[in-house]
Amino acid sequence: MWRWENQDQIVIWIWIGIGLFLLTTLLITLLVVNYLKSIKRNKKKVSQLVRSTQKEYWENMLVLQEKDRERLAEELHDNIISQLNLIRLNLHDKKPEELSRDLKKSMQLIRELSHNLTPPDLNEIDLKDLIEDYLEQVNKNTKVVFHSMTIGMPLSNSVKLNLFRIVQELVTNILKHAEATRIDVSLRISLNYLMLTIEDNGRGFVIGNHSGGIGLRNIKSRAQKIKAIYKLKTQPEKGTKFIACMAIQ
Repeated sequence: MWRWENQDQIVIWIWIGIGLFLLTTLLITLLVVNYLKSIKRNKKKVSQLVRSTQKEYWENMLVLQEKDRERLAEELHDNIISQLNLIRLNLHDKKPEELSRDLKKSMQLIRELSHNLTPPDLNEIDLKDLIEDYLEQVNKNTKVVFHSMTIGMPLSNSVKLNLFRIVQELVTNILKHAEATRIDVSLRISLNYLMLTIEDNGRGFVIGNHSGGIGLRNIKSRAQKIKAIYKLKTQPEKGTKFIACMAIQ
């Protein structure tokens, strides 16, 4: 009798062991299936994020291109075409030397516009030299002072191009609208961060009245592309100060 009871207990424990083994196998299977589903969901999310980022990038590129076209049309209409039209109207009333001076002024405007639109050779020049070369060609009636200190690693072409375009946008707006007599541009690049400052002593403006302007939208879009944060401080008759900062990666 004792032997049969002992055998029954052994059978029971065997079935318990088999049951535990099957239960463990089932749990492991469920965990593996859930893990594989999780991987699949994450891959799908990553794929969607990549597509969304690519779409956003191209949309930003198209917006910037359209804004550049608008700015080109504005520059051609307001400056160059107007200047040439004045020369045409006064062709018979002005002296040759006066006409020559006006033509030289128009040619200078065209050169500046061409310089602003031509993509610089980013592989062969540092951001410091790029900005310095540009500032040497701006309106000579406005004093421009450039300060720089660069000790960090070389910047990517994307960072150089977008920061350079921001400088162009701001300086062009100052020359056209601020009635400033002095512009101070400062570039600081360390091992960990970059800081760009542009300040003028012009008439300033109320930011709320210009928040939708093409220039400010351009600056915002370019700053976002390179993950830079910026602040624009200005008041009427108290000049304008622009500060941008970004981490060096």
